[in-house]
Amino acid sequence: LPLPLLAIVSPSVSFWGVHPVTPVIVVAYLFGLHLVHRTQVRPMWFPRSTRQTVPDKPEKLHHGSLTATWLGFIALALVTCIAGWMVMESAKGIADHTGLSDTLVGGLFTALATSTPELVTTIAAIRYGALTLAVSNIFGTNCFNILVVAAADAGYPHNSIYHDMSPVQMTWGLVSILMTAILLLGMVRRETYGIGRIGFESALILSVYVIALGIIVLNG
Repeated sequence: LPLPLLAIVSPSVSFWGVHPVTPVIVVAYLFGLHLVHRTQVRPMWFPRSTRQTVPDKPEKLHHGSLTATWLGFIALALVTCIAGWMVMESAKGIADHTGLSDTLVGGLFTALATSTPELVTTIAAIRYGALTLAVSNIFGTNCFNILVVAAADAGYPHNSIYHDMSPVQMTWGLVSILMTAILLLGMVRRETYGIGRIGFESALILSVYVIALGIIVLNG
């Protein structure tokens, strides 16, 4: 998350149309995958079991052969890709015809639409008791989205994309860092219920998002 922000405030330098931060983002992502794999093989710490601990034992589902499951997964992924392209085209049309800023449409409407499948996937995983799968979907998607920023810079025809971004993107980046830090605090200080029958970190994250969204809307 900090790397694209550093690229925005850094000098407008590019090599073969790519900013130097872009390959660093890719290397950081691959290194993160390596850390996740190594931690899974040799964990450095384990959460302590309590009376409120919910075991992560997903229900076993039987949906035919593994081949049919893979084909269904690939087909639905292709449908999601096509739908994502259509959503982006529609969002651009909304911004052009309503006069709303691209930042507001992209940061609110498009983000909400593209995050809905992730929300459905997460809820479905939780209902089947696959808690790790649900959380991994959230963290993994956010990490991969940063990699998409690097791909956008590589595909941008006018040198570095970071210096053509709206300055308000700094706000979204900083808010994302703050929300991630709050979530990590919640993983350190575990609790069953906090504010409004959810953890304190969930309440803080919702509050931070609402405030940040208000700032974006007021700034147009």
